[in-house]
Amino acid sequence: MTRTAGAFAAGLGLGAGLMYFLDPDRGGRRRTHARNQIIHASHAVGDNARAQLVALQRAADDVDDRALAERIRAILGHVVTHAHAVALEVSKGVVTVSGPVLREEIRRTITALRRVPGVRRVVNALEARPAPQRISAMSHDARLAWARDRITARRVATALAGAASLALVARAAMSGRSDEFELRS
Repeated sequence: MTRTAGAFAAGLGLGAGLMYFLDPDRGGRRRTHARNQIIHASHAVGDNARAQLVALQRAADDVDDRALAERIRAILGHVVTHAHAVALEVSKGVVTVSGPVLREEIRRTITALRRVPGVRRVVNALEARPAPQRISAMSHDARLAWARDRITARRVATALAGAASLALVARAAMSGRSDEFELRS
């Protein structure tokens, strides 16, 4: 299908949809029906989410302290750059975290631990540190510097991929011929 035919089909579909919903005789009824269906679906999703949350909370109440500590340790590996430097104590769902952590990671760490199923309370005994080089437990980590902030690295990669795809779309739109871009392996 050529680009012109694709644009024609898209315009035809958009026009038919607008005609369907903006019809002076039945368009109001159709719009109201579509709105009611969307509202009903959102209520159904909300009710299902609430039911799942209640089921998870009931299941989380019966968590063993050892299993809870393992869950928390797994979460710490994703949230804290130097998870090996953090000490955990778990007793009846009350989690005490202590040890050196980078200052900018403390809030994110506490928030993540509060969301773990089975945690009733989090006691924050973390020591805020400005840089990992000043702490022996944190400085022996041999990972690459760019990998320390995984979120930033993901955002940069996503932005670069988005920019590249936009550039390709813009190039294709500006050129009059669609045969210039063919996949070669």
